[in-house]
Amino acid sequence: MVPSTYHAYFGGCASVAGTLIGLLFVAISVSPHKDTGPRAPLSFHVQSGVAFTTLVDALVIALAALLPGTSLGPASVLLAGSGISAATGMALLSLWRWPGRRQIWGLAVIPMLGGLFILQLLNGIRLLQNPADRGSVHAQALLVIIFFVIGTTRAWQMIGARNTRVLALAGGLVRERSGSPGERRPGPPDRQIRGRRPVESRRRCHSPAALRAGARKSSG
Repeated sequence: MVPSTYHAYFGGCASVAGTLIGLLFVAISVSPHKDTGPRAPLSFHVQSGVAFTTLVDALVIALAALLPGTSLGPASVLLAGSGISAATGMALLSLWRWPGRRQIWGLAVIPMLGGLFILQLLNGIRLLQNPADRGSVHAQALLVIIFFVIGTTRAWQMIGARNTRVLALAGGLVRERSGSPGERRPGPPDRQIRGRRPVESRRRCHSPAALRAGARKSSG
């Protein structure tokens, strides 16, 4: 059973999680790219999957904690199993669509998320054995905070916002200056059109007046 001292905390968590999930759907609908399904970038799949999984986990845990006379054990075990399945699916998707070197660090959240769900599973098993274990309930409350942080961070990156951490900014600036090996930078406009005749000049060369003038020169 959840101690009554945690009811206010989990009530606030439920309100926050519901609001964030609603904002997540808004963020997906106004994302910079409109490609969805298999055409969407791998980073979009991972970021949206991580954000949705963590926020739903926090919402369900908070709601289960508010039910009178209910243990968090069953909900924790079910959510942990669902989260492990989602993390495994994202890992398989990442291996199938192997990312470039610049995206590998962005996918490092997948094994970390899997480890958190394993901790939640072990904690849920302890709650099944002893529903009144105050330490296990406190651990679930801490996991909710961690899931909030991960979910909001991934939602922030999903809408195209730039990472403002010092190391991330420094790495991004270095990559922008050097350019990735696989990228081809477009040359100046004069180089791109060099060797090409303008359309108007080609039209003038093939116009009837130009052909008659050429015929007169050749006959003369």
